[in-house]
Amino acid sequence: MIDLSVVIITLNEEARLGRCLARLPEGVEVVVLDSGSTDLTLEIASAHGARTAVRVFDDYASQKNAAIAMASRDWILSLDADEVLSEELSRGISSFVASREAKESRDAYRLTRRLFFMGRAMRFGKTCDAPVRLFRRGSGNFHSEIHEQFQLESGSNGKVRNRNFGRGAWILHFSYENLSDYFEKFNRYTSRIAERSPERKLNPAAFMAHVIRPFFEFSSRYVLRLGFLDGYPGYCYALLSSLYAFVKYAKRVERNLK
Repeated sequence: MIDLSVVIITLNEEARLGRCLARLPEGVEVVVLDSGSTDLTLEIASAHGARTAVRVFDDYASQKNAAIAMASRDWILSLDADEVLSEELSRGISSFVASREAKESRDAYRLTRRLFFMGRAMRFGKTCDAPVRLFRRGSGNFHSEIHEQFQLESGSNGKVRNRNFGRGAWILHFSYENLSDYFEKFNRYTSRIAERSPERKLNPAAFMAHVIRPFFEFSSRYVLRLGFLDGYPGYCYALLSSLYAFVKYAKRVERNLK
């Protein structure tokens, strides 16, 4: 047993959850907070020794904070069901939690995450990020209803740090099973953003920014961030990301016009 709780929120994740749970370090506490799955998500979680509960979903930050509250160990690793630890990261986190550094640290740590898209491990085009996922229990919470982020609470005496867990130590992000799955999430997220954005008049400056943004987004990802080096998947992801930037704003405009 190691002093680490892994918390995961789920909804109908039977196709992905098993892969996520299979790569966790040995001896961790696993907490799965579900939102009312109608598939085998909870059965898969229980088969891997997870402690499960069900909570009505309100927003992503609140759901993750509720899962954190269920954890009992000192260090917490927050994952999504479509994320998988590389073997190097799994070993690195296990060693860290057992180390003297972890016993003395009050910090939160960013973990490198790489996107898998169209069957390819992406390398460029803003497809890698470093969200805060490893932190001491009680040091902070997730904030923001969509695209939630972990923030240390004031008075926690800690800092958000980047830590090298070794070469190849990544979270592998299998966010989209295929393009159909991408567009299903695309529509859901852009609608949620539009619904929760404040109403504003479309002034000329905002309109010009709206028109220009997709072209800038594509150029930034595909050219400046070297997305072309990821081949055809790099082109598709840059193009779809620029469309995402356009549609989420267009839905806001449509709502305001109504």
